[in-house]
Amino acid sequence: MNYAPIVAAGPAVHIHLAATLAALALGAVMLLRRKGTQSHRRLGWLWVALMAAAALSSFWITGLRGDGFSPIHILSVVTLGALPWAIYAIRHGNVQRHRQTMIALFGGGLLIAGLFTLMPGRLLGQLIFGG
Repeated sequence: MNYAPIVAAGPAVHIHLAATLAALALGAVMLLRRKGTQSHRRLGWLWVALMAAAALSSFWITGLRGDGFSPIHILSVVTLGALPWAIYAIRHGNVQRHRQTMIALFGGGLLIAGLFTLMPGRLLGQLIFGG
């Protein structure tokens, strides 16, 4: 594994990577655990904070298509809109909407987006596959 590109990356990349990896691990735990408990609520707030940090930090990561934003940044905007939507849903008793939104954020915002980071030329792709 070639860690040099990650080490050389700026602080936004480090914050983004730390937040997304932590959100991925915590999100997997949250999906498997019992819902509605006090610990679910507390860990849920931590997950929301991690997802918000990941989304916000992405706006300082540019370069996929030059120096500007790329289409993947749309996902960051969607994430920042969906997080309060999911909180609103659960606070108003709409468990189904909350569940669907959180699962969609985990699947789309972490798993699918994470797969795109493995593309050739991307930092994680370089880390794992070399190059």
